[in-house]
Amino acid sequence: MRLLLKNTLKIGGFGLFILLMTGCSLVVPRLLPFDDLPEPAGPYAVGTQTFTWQDNSREEAFTAEAGDKRRLVVQIWYPAEPTSGQPVTYLPDPELRMGPFAKSSGLPKFLLNHMQWVETNSHEDAPIKTALTELPLVLFSHGLGGMKNQNSVQMEELASQGYFVAAVDHPYDAYLTIFDDGTTADYRSSHDGIDSEEAFWAFRGPQLNTRAKDMSFLLDQIQARKSQGEAIWQNISTDRVGIFGHSFGGATSILAAAQDPRFSAVIALDGWMVPVPPETIEAGLNVPMLYMGQPQWEGTPLNYENLDSLISNSAGFTKKLLISETKHMDYSDAPQFSNFAKRIGYAGKISSIELKEILNSETLQFFNTHVRGQGQ
Repeated sequence: MRLLLKNTLKIGGFGLFILLMTGCSLVVPRLLPFDDLPEPAGPYAVGTQTFTWQDNSREEAFTAEAGDKRRLVVQIWYPAEPTSGQPVTYLPDPELRMGPFAKSSGLPKFLLNHMQWVETNSHEDAPIKTALTELPLVLFSHGLGGMKNQNSVQMEELASQGYFVAAVDHPYDAYLTIFDDGTTADYRSSHDGIDSEEAFWAFRGPQLNTRAKDMSFLLDQIQARKSQGEAIWQNISTDRVGIFGHSFGGATSILAAAQDPRFSAVIALDGWMVPVPPETIEAGLNVPMLYMGQPQWEGTPLNYENLDSLISNSAGFTKKLLISETKHMDYSDAPQFSNFAKRIGYAGKISSIELKEILNSETLQFFNTHVRGQGQ
């Protein structure tokens, strides 16, 4: 509340603070507007769909219920036929999401409630552009407390350029997972109780392995649906598959690429390198890797020490791009909605337009080279 008071005083004094508290549904959207997502630059419209898939081979580690299998909510983005109508909103099911989303963000709900009306550039169930064949496939993993669509700017850019993108909510790691039957999985992945190195590895090690297996399961399901002749999957190429993720999702992507030879290239967006197993660091990667991140990772040298060791031990192409004046959440959609993220220190000083151009162009160029096979 002190931070809120400090910021509101800057834009009009204590009376404005009282207005925010009493008439926030009208005042806050005007004072702290959220923009719709910026349009992607590619030539194709973007379609999206969402599914719930269950992995019957794995028990859910976060619950004590016998027979509770691991379930994933999957969202896809793809080049679509031009379509009319409103695009999907960024936060569907706001009556369920806004409370947990605000808690995950560490901000009062009334400051974020109007974010439920932010629109994306994706149209639900739009028909895939059938003239395009052998669409390159890329998978995405979110960070702790994040969500499958937290990097929609990159998803939509890739889809508009002819990629097929799929992402999951990792249950109990996402701020909230809503399954197709209406049941939910809350967030249970905080640092509470992790007070020693032994406790860290006892919790984060199996958790990271579970997430890496989520990504392999996701690829399994896409390949199976393609082989079974389901229409939406027919134009995908699974010969070379990219994977990328933010924060803990970056670590997930690195481990998945190390464990599963079907992944051909990996991007870590300000990846959290500390929980990457030492044996993975020592072995290095045999596939190309791009790391994009903030100049200093939250003040701890270990993150980039691990990254540098992984790079030096890797046989494939590697690139480390540290972008000045960025912070951790700049590598998600956070700074693209408004300058509010900068004003509260949630994002760095870099222009959101410049940042979007760097992330989109570097991501597209990397996957064009190492997944699509252009320029090789």
